[in-house]
Amino acid sequence: MFRSRSLLGLSVLCVAFLTSGCSNMVRNMAGSGMVSFGNNYITPWFMASEDTDVMCAMGEGMAAMTFPLEPATDVMVPMLTLASGMCADERSKEEELRYIRAMRKNDTETAQDARTMQKRWAEVAARRQYFGYQATVRHFGEPGDKCPDFDDRNDEMSYLFGLLGGLQAFQTDLANGGTVGVPMDTMPKVFKGLECVKSDEFWGMPEAVMAAATIMKSNIGGDKENLAAGVATLKKASAFGESQGVRMVQLMEATVYTSLGDEEKTKAVIREHVASKKKIPPNPELKLLDEMATRGIKLISDKMWTQATGQRTPFNALGTFWDDKSESTGLDIDDLL
Repeated sequence: MFRSRSLLGLSVLCVAFLTSGCSNMVRNMAGSGMVSFGNNYITPWFMASEDTDVMCAMGEGMAAMTFPLEPATDVMVPMLTLASGMCADERSKEEELRYIRAMRKNDTETAQDARTMQKRWAEVAARRQYFGYQATVRHFGEPGDKCPDFDDRNDEMSYLFGLLGGLQAFQTDLANGGTVGVPMDTMPKVFKGLECVKSDEFWGMPEAVMAAATIMKSNIGGDKENLAAGVATLKKASAFGESQGVRMVQLMEATVYTSLGDEEKTKAVIREHVASKKKIPPNPELKLLDEMATRGIKLISDKMWTQATGQRTPFNALGTFWDDKSESTGLDIDDLL
């Protein structure tokens, strides 16, 4: 009887150990193994892929088996939320196109429905992006306190993606009424954190983000001198990224000029992007980022086309516009077959 009670007590202790400290240890081991496998196999394949739809599916699909293993997997989260956040943001922009088409037809019911869906997807995008930023803060510390000691380039890239996600989350949430509750101090913290990332090692992106902020601030304040300096810096960062075969800054350029309402400069950036893609091949190890830039630029073009004509950019016609004089951009009957 005594021996049975001893065995029962020992079993209870074992179960308690397994469900507390041991389970945490197993979770951390699994998380560390996933990060190691991710750095060696997933990330290189992911970044070299040209299929941005697979990127969306991967960003959304891996969440369930990655996020529960935090904090061990926090360093992987920004890459996944960059992808899944982009997917949600695209869906929001697709609803915006539907809204524009409905308004052109004075179809208020469809327009209202599209606007509702646009806001819902924008909220999902901001929530995902902010989740990635929070993982960055957990893993690397609060941006601005001090620069992290990066173990390798994967670490530094994760930090950059997390900061960019925080910036996107703040901007998206602010424009959407603040339903996610991204703190107002996120933007200054991100800017401080970007000082820790070498711009010339990451396609000019950190420098471009700071330049974009200078442009927007100077435009509001009417500071022409700083505005010109910001534009020059953004152009320099864009040329640098282009030379490295990663044209993400061109997407930022187009976004900035769209925000300023400068249609001609936006068109010029889109044309430059298309010409650049023909002239300079993408970095073979980072094709995904280059294709993400093209995908984002195409969405900007789609909105411009839809506002002007009611339809998105015609197939295989990115870089052309409805009012081009040199060649026809009208709808070909073959496009309907």
